[in-house]
Amino acid sequence: MKLSPANINTIRRFFSGLPVKKAYVFGSYSRNEADESSDIDILVELDHTKPIGMQFFTYSDKLQTLLKRKVDVVSDEGLSKYIKPFIDQDKVLFYER
Repeated sequence: MKLSPANINTIRRFFSGLPVKKAYVFGSYSRNEADESSDIDILVELDHTKPIGMQFFTYSDKLQTLLKRKVDVVSDEGLSKYIKPFIDQDKVLFYER
């Protein structure tokens, strides 16, 4: 299962108004292994020239509401050095400002 063009456009519109430079999908959706129970894993690169504040912590909930599916949003800065290589191997860019 892949992200639908409509879902990709929804996510792109969502990030376009936020301090996000790039967004990638990773995990089961990037590997085309997702099914109806899969969550959407998104990695973002934040733009620190703009205020971020606590709003980052609301991204997952807001996207879940828009997409009607569980969404996990993580920042590239918060990745463990042990997990990063696996995410880098899977990630697919789908938004860039």
